[in-house]
Amino acid sequence: MIADRIIGHRGAAALAPENTLAGIRKASACGLKWVELDLSLLGDSTPVLSHDHEFDRCTNYSGSLSRSTLNDLLQIDAGSWFSQEWHNEKLPLLSDALLLCQALNLGLNLELKPREGESELTAAAAFQMISVYWHDPDKLIISSFDHQALSAYRALDAQANIGLLYDYLPERWHLQAAAIQACSIHCDCNAMTQADIQDVKASGYDLYCYTCNDPEQADRLFALGVDGIFTDNPFIMTSFNQPNDLHDNQQSPVQPLP
Repeated sequence: MIADRIIGHRGAAALAPENTLAGIRKASACGLKWVELDLSLLGDSTPVLSHDHEFDRCTNYSGSLSRSTLNDLLQIDAGSWFSQEWHNEKLPLLSDALLLCQALNLGLNLELKPREGESELTAAAAFQMISVYWHDPDKLIISSFDHQALSAYRALDAQANIGLLYDYLPERWHLQAAAIQACSIHCDCNAMTQADIQDVKASGYDLYCYTCNDPEQADRLFALGVDGIFTDNPFIMTSFNQPNDLHDNQQSPVQPLP
């Protein structure tokens, strides 16, 4: 298994502003060893942390990332929407997030979020920053719903850990995973059946499920063989962050998924 059992989703999205340095620090303070963050590009191809391609939901700014540049970042408050505790928290550069994760000894699942037509550009921007600022390839997974972006990243880095993101596991997932030399499959925790989980694990891939904020659901997923979950609230999930045999011996039997 590459990542940890509990991975902070967008940092620790229920406890601090998502995709910010504050969120990364909060995840670490909760005892996590891995976080998931989203990479998007500004209009000048600067890689920043953002799930959305618009500023409106998570900042005091409005409009599209594609119409902004590095010079605009000083004006953007990415924390006050969540709480005044994080007033004037900045939208982070990818480089700053990479450095902070390593300073805190955190593994990282970096999800690429390309705009339409920018799959290769986004992959190249991520690779460029990672080549300079990241030093432990064993603690990094590159994932995306955009499999073209993952193919482009694979062409740049033959050794990268790559995770295929799906809403629902498609029939042809085996072919897609083999073609891209994936190490892991990432799926919606509410869409995975017991048969899906068995199929992925029997095929030799790590399996990570998003976004699970219910400890009972997490317990069921782990009992069925899921390797890890992404959660917004690591504080309520840290009891699961121990080896499978130790945790499973402490739990009562659970009902299987359909």
